Amino acid sequence: RQPRQRDRRRGRRGRRGRGEGGDEGGGGEGTLKLKGTSYGFLLREGSREGSRERSSREGHSSGDGGDAYDPYFLDDPALQSGKERMVLNLPGLVASVLPYVRPRALKAQLNEQWALKHQWVSRGLTLSKIRAAKASLLEWVLEANCEVSTAALAHVYFERLVLRRVVNKANRKLVAAVSLSLAAKWNEPESLGTLLAAVERHYSIPRATVFRSEFSAYAELAFDLRLEPGDIFPHFSRLLTQAERTPHDYLGEANFAEFQAEFLEPPAACCASIWAKSVENVPKSVCL
Repeated sequence: RQPRQRDRRRGRRGRRGRGEGGDEGGGGEGTLKLKGTSYGFLLREGSREGSRERSSREGHSSGDGGDAYDPYFLDDPALQSGKERMVLNLPGLVASVLPYVRPRALKAQLNEQWALKHQWVSRGLTLSKIRAAKASLLEWVLEANCEVSTAALAHVYFERLVLRRVVNKANRKLVAAVSLSLAAKWNEPESLGTLLAAVERHYSIPRATVFRSEFSAYAELAFDLRLEPGDIFPHFSRLLTQAERTPHDYLGEANFAEFQAEFLEPPAACCASIWAKSVENVPKSVCL
C-alpha cells in the first residue's frame, strides 16, 4: 500500500508541475511572465527615467547603445536587396547592377546581413520573422476596418520589446498580439474585441493568454504607452504604402492639412530654403 500511495503523490506532483509551468494555448506559446523582477522604481515620477535606471542596473541597453528609440534601427526599409551586386565603372558613370536572386536565397541573405548588424538579438529571431509578425498586424487592422495608426503604434511597441530583449523565436507571435492589444486600448478601445478575434482566428492565441501577458509587456515599456510623433510617422507612412493608400486619401482634406503642417515641410518653405541655399553658393561678384 505504501508504494502505491507514493506513486499517487508523485503523479499529483507531476500533474501540478505540468499545469503550472506548461504552455497555455497559442500553439505552444506560454504566457509572457517575468518572475522575480521588481518594477517599483518605474512608478516613480518620470517613468522614462526609471526605464533608464533599470537599463543601467541590468547592464544592457536597447541595442543601439542609447535611450532614444530609432524607427529605422531595427527594421531598416532600405534593407531589401542581397549582397550580390556588380559595379560598372564607366567613363563619367558608376552603375550598380543587382542580379536576380530567388526569393528563398534573398531571404537568407537579408537575414544574414541583419544578424551581422544585430548580434545582440535572441538566437533564432530573424528579420523575416519580425517583418512577418508586423505584416500580420497590418493585415488584421485592415481586416477589422480599424485605424492604420493602431498598427503603427503596435509596430513601435513590438520593436521596443525586441530592443528590450523580451522577444524570441518562440513568443514572437504572442508579443505581437500583446502589442496590438495595448495599441488598441490606447488608440481605439472600441476595436479591441474585433482585433482579438482576429488574433484567435489566425494565431490561435486565446485572448485570456494575451491579457495575462499584457502586464509584463507593459512593465517592459516602462508603464508608458505615450509615443513621440516622430516615432510613429515612419511606420505610419510605410504602412500606408503597403496598404496602397496615400495620406491625403486616407486622412481626408482637413486632417491631411494638420498632418502636412506637423510632419511635412510646406512647399513654399521648402522652395525658399532651397533658394536660400542656392544664393549662398553664388559668388558675391555675380550677385553684385
